[in-house]
Amino acid sequence: MKQQICLLFATVGVALAIMMAPAGAKADSLIYTTTPGHQVGQTSNNPCIIGDPSCDTNTKQTFPLVYISASGPCPGGNCNFTSPVYLASSSGLGLPNIIPTSFNVGVDENVATGQGPEILDHFYVLLCTAGGAKCNKTTQVNDLISSFTLVDENNGTGWADGVISQINLAAGSYYEFEAVWHNDSDGMEQFWIIPGTASVPAAEPGTLGLLGVGLLGFVAISLRKPSVA
Repeated sequence: MKQQICLLFATVGVALAIMMAPAGAKADSLIYTTTPGHQVGQTSNNPCIIGDPSCDTNTKQTFPLVYISASGPCPGGNCNFTSPVYLASSSGLGLPNIIPTSFNVGVDENVATGQGPEILDHFYVLLCTAGGAKCNKTTQVNDLISSFTLVDENNGTGWADGVISQINLAAGSYYEFEAVWHNDSDGMEQFWIIPGTASVPAAEPGTLGLLGVGLLGFVAISLRKPSVA
């Protein structure tokens, strides 16, 4: 009987430990999808998080970010660009480098005529230390689930060829983004925020704790011997 009790409590303990695991331990979940018939433009309300100065046409006065120098195609067709550091805020966009806690990313592809498709290999989300220092791969919290082909739908027009979803950040934390792609044949890709994307909040540790206590109580009750009349 004692062995059965130990086994049951051990099982509950493992289940509770899994539920209490930090969100950062989850697998990469970002997905790139094409946008046929779904036009998403880079406007004053959708500032770029990675892009060259041409991405700032409509946002210079309202959201003056630090953009990468105009470039393209990348040497050997292999591109790797890192964003400035951003502060996530539950209040949404703010000057100069404050971003929402939940959003998708529009991608405008630039491909030369007659060239093969470009491949988006990574879109890293990197958590930075306090104040925005030390952003690197050791603090990666998300990435694409796999490589994706950048389908040419709105080539270099300021409208999305595809959308990266779903980015969820913690308010008050600092983040950096890194885009990696290959087969680059023209100007730089532009990556901009599409705000207002709904997200499903993760369960709070307190909620998980209560669930675990309830589960332990259920096990204890089930192990009680029935009273003898």
